[in-house]
Amino acid sequence: MQRPANRWTVGPLPSSVYWRRRAMVAVVVVGAVLLVWIFARNSGGDHPTTATSAAASGQGGGSTANPAAGATGGPGATGGLGATGGPGASSDPSATPQIVPASPDPTGQPTAQRSAPPANIPPCTDDQIAVTVTVVPSPGPLGGTFSFDINIASKATDWCTRDLGSGAQEVQILRAGALLFSSDDCNTAKKTDVRAFAVGDAVTYRIQWSSYRATPHVCAVGATPAPEGTYQVVARVGSKLSAATDFAIKR
Repeated sequence: MQRPANRWTVGPLPSSVYWRRRAMVAVVVVGAVLLVWIFARNSGGDHPTTATSAAASGQGGGSTANPAAGATGGPGATGGLGATGGPGASSDPSATPQIVPASPDPTGQPTAQRSAPPANIPPCTDDQIAVTVTVVPSPGPLGGTFSFDINIASKATDWCTRDLGSGAQEVQILRAGALLFSSDDCNTAKKTDVRAFAVGDAVTYRIQWSSYRATPHVCAVGATPAPEGTYQVVARVGSKLSAATDFAIKR
């Protein structure tokens, strides 16, 4: 007996039954493939990267707004006593500027190689220390934040001590000889911190200055920054003054 031409239909039941079964199997297979695809897509690379998440949450780099509004930006970092920060780090120009250590204890030697200071060390006279100050950046932008490093080095031939506390140190910013800013206007603590200097010891302190602090004898941030021009910065440690260091603000 000759077999039917449709070889897809196998069995005693009508062909429509087998076609319905095949259609149901096809639907199940397609559905399974679709579910696998959806799962793979959701678990793949559609989540934000770490950098994107940081930027969205304000932790990444960004533009700088008017410092008078308390936005962050500018070189260095401002912190309490013992904090450190260098040019390029984030700072808040609205934060109270403080003179803070930018290097460890006044010594260039490892602790293991440094002898303990003797008893009854005399104070360092002004002639026995050198005070210098450097500025970053210079020239700096209009409305920018500037970092001043104060280096204090011993020129004595023996041990001596010097008060390096916030009450002894001051930074003054001048323009054409007139006072524009003094760190003393922002310093209410006036603490003492007596350090022992061995021969050749040196230590560096740092302060951040926002150019929006441009009103003499006023610590608060103003609405407008110091204008473009040439300025001088002078550091003081007790009665010892550094030479004036020029820096520029440019538009």
